[in-house]
Amino acid sequence: MNIVKTGLMGEWKAERFLKKQGMRVLRRRYQTPHGEIDLILQDGEIIVFAEVKYRPAGQMGDGASAVDMQKQNRLHYAARRYLKDHPNAFVRFDVVEITAAGIRHIPNAF
Repeated sequence: MNIVKTGLMGEWKAERFLKKQGMRVLRRRYQTPHGEIDLILQDGEIIVFAEVKYRPAGQMGDGASAVDMQKQNRLHYAARRYLKDHPNAFVRFDVVEITAAGIRHIPNAF
């Protein structure tokens, strides 16, 4: 499976998981010139920007550790672009890590 298909598979699994937690999907694969947000969801009054890391052969922690400062900065930039149309929103940044061991949702990851 190529990297794009693998990423899409991870995003689909994360979306299903988060919907079961009561979240509603607002956008998928939100693109800006400087970065992409995998999933934008509504969790009550909070807009959640979720970064999905799918590591089917990895261990817990492998995906989350890939969300380094550079990746966080790109996500913050993309979120600011999205929030121009939603100026009074409460927000948080989550990481959803999917490995052979299962799914780990990390709310307020950074």
